[in-house]
Amino acid sequence: MSSTINKILQSYYLDNSSINKRDIENCLLDIIGKTKTFLIKTPEYKISSYELKCFKRSIELLNNGVPLAYIIGNQDFYGYKYFVDSNVLIPRAETEIIIPEVLKQGDLLYKKNKKLKLIDAGTGSGCIGLTIARERPDWDIVLIDNSLESIKTLQKNYNKRIHDNCRIVVSNWLKGFKKNIADIIISNPPYIEYKSKYLDENVFKYEPHYALFAHEKGLHDIKILISQSKSILMEKGIPFIENGFDQSREIVKLLKQNYYEDIDIILDYNGIKRFTVSRNL
Repeated sequence: MSSTINKILQSYYLDNSSINKRDIENCLLDIIGKTKTFLIKTPEYKISSYELKCFKRSIELLNNGVPLAYIIGNQDFYGYKYFVDSNVLIPRAETEIIIPEVLKQGDLLYKKNKKLKLIDAGTGSGCIGLTIARERPDWDIVLIDNSLESIKTLQKNYNKRIHDNCRIVVSNWLKGFKKNIADIIISNPPYIEYKSKYLDENVFKYEPHYALFAHEKGLHDIKILISQSKSILMEKGIPFIENGFDQSREIVKLLKQNYYEDIDIILDYNGIKRFTVSRNL
């Protein structure tokens, strides 16, 4: 027994009005292996009973609050698709905004030094570091993470042929790295305060806590990064740190205490202070 895409979607739109229609469509498209264009051009395409069964299961998961990216196993980031599972955070559009700035600043350093080393600290799925590696194949990219579970996920995104300017290192932040080796350090560390009232319930329920939460009002890991980056970065090297909406003032203070200069704050699409950028003296 089979039914058309159009009839199935219309039925599920009505029965699952609390779910975003786009998420419903994406679940079905993932199961049948088709694109949005195919859906529009071929509404009478029939799916099999097995595909319908899989689709029903996906909708059940959506109704339970499971993020779409975990259901279909991937998430788009800066025009690239990355495998994700519950061992890593889901890449966010808010994080994408820093990529052009990293490329811009990195290009200036590369032009001056004819080489560039970038460390993506706490890389998770690798979306930041691997994206930069593809955008700038002449740069040397190091992806580090302390979670072996995250590394397993990262390896599914790492393609030696495509990312031949990358290497993966298991490390507790920057511990053990030689001094003065990096031009840029970028990180999206855990920065949410435990028991934060601003965290979405489904994020708390399904995304890995070790990648979300930090002690000291969410600043514990950021303090470590700022301190360790000081000796790892070369002179005039640049740290890019993603942070919470209310942490910029404290982070600027920490950077000044550690003798960083040219401190700048970058806003995300919603006008939230999302990244703090500076330069090593």
